[in-house]
Amino acid sequence: MRAEGGGAGRLPRRALLLAVPAAVAAASATVLLSSRPARPALLSGGVLARTDGVVTVLPPERTGRPTPLAAAVRQGLDAATLPTGRWEEFARTALIDLLTLTGPALAEPGAAAAGAVTRFPHGAVVAGPVSIWRYIWPRDAAFAAAAYAAVGLEAQALDVLAQLATLQRRDGGFEARYTAVGVVPDDRPAQSDGTGWFLWAIGRLLAAGARVDELSARLGEASARACGFLLDLTDTPSHLPAAAPDYWEVGERTLTLGTAAPTLLGLEAAAALAQAGLELGAGAGPLTERTVTVRAAMERGFAPGWGRHVRGDDLDAAIALVAPPFTRALDGVAAVRDGAVARMSRPAGGVAPGESWRDDGISWTPETALLAWSAAGLGRDAEARTLLEWLEAHRTRAGALPEKVRADGLPAGPAPLAWTCALVLLATAELRRDR
Repeated sequence: MRAEGGGAGRLPRRALLLAVPAAVAAASATVLLSSRPARPALLSGGVLARTDGVVTVLPPERTGRPTPLAAAVRQGLDAATLPTGRWEEFARTALIDLLTLTGPALAEPGAAAAGAVTRFPHGAVVAGPVSIWRYIWPRDAAFAAAAYAAVGLEAQALDVLAQLATLQRRDGGFEARYTAVGVVPDDRPAQSDGTGWFLWAIGRLLAAGARVDELSARLGEASARACGFLLDLTDTPSHLPAAAPDYWEVGERTLTLGTAAPTLLGLEAAAALAQAGLELGAGAGPLTERTVTVRAAMERGFAPGWGRHVRGDDLDAAIALVAPPFTRALDGVAAVRDGAVARMSRPAGGVAPGESWRDDGISWTPETALLAWSAAGLGRDAEARTLLEWLEAHRTRAGALPEKVRADGLPAGPAPLAWTCALVLLATAELRRDR
């Protein structure tokens, strides 16, 4: 989650309450101000990969998509297996935008004619085309790789993960985000979920049919480092990782489900990869044993409320990560997941990142798309379709998926957002599976 002003994402409501002044008049004014719907601006209308390979940023008011497509985008689109029928156009435009944000020569908004272009490495997934979103987040990249695998673009998925491997620390972990040249842009704390997502995405690629020898050649060393990192992370009395910032991008003193779940998912993927023959420095048996231990530790720590924090019930979108299509549902998750959309709903029709997110009326498209994929994976097709229809209806005039939607229904923030594009592809692919 990224706030327009820089650094951290929007503070959750529990953090905002700590800042309420003691004076009654000041407190009343604070409540009145915070209850007003926020009106963030739409920062871009979409992206266009020109025939010369440069990606330009479309202005917010732009209507429609120019043609023709750049050769690389066209090749990826032609090779992909996308749903037909109801979701064909939606999936197609999401894939076009994800391909365009992968390894781009990205022009500065309004400055293409002056030659101001940032060139990202081959396979690098840029979170968004403008401002503080012009970085590589391991989480976003991992989901992009999973989406490419889901639509049959194995080569693109491998490229994304191989590029991500070049950013990996020696201990197997990742920083929160990286610039086009692989530099950490600020002192934002590392986010340990990135390692879990990296292994999870490799596991998705294996499940989609990638050969172990291909994975070993391009990702073997990085996979082993990531595996060791997760084993060290859970080699504690609680068998749970330490508290760290997650996709909310705020500091945390208590472990969140958004950090714990990717750790479990990464270990599960590592066990499957080892079973398939990938050398990780630990065998399938010990990895499976650690996975069982961490799963039990999560059930002790998060059940029955399955809230954002250990022993809490402040539900957030990470509830999707502890049930299909990510993993076999943990104990007690199904009942909590049943009411997740209603508990996190926002006036425009999407969801907030969680119940304790600030009451500003804004819907966030990544979490809405995540719950759509979750619903599809659980066989809740009606819910999945409702959320996807909402996302489809709240794109920009150029058809791009924005990061946010205001209470008045207008798109806001950067568009397109790579994470949302990837999740839409995963959700629509899930809906067509065995249906």
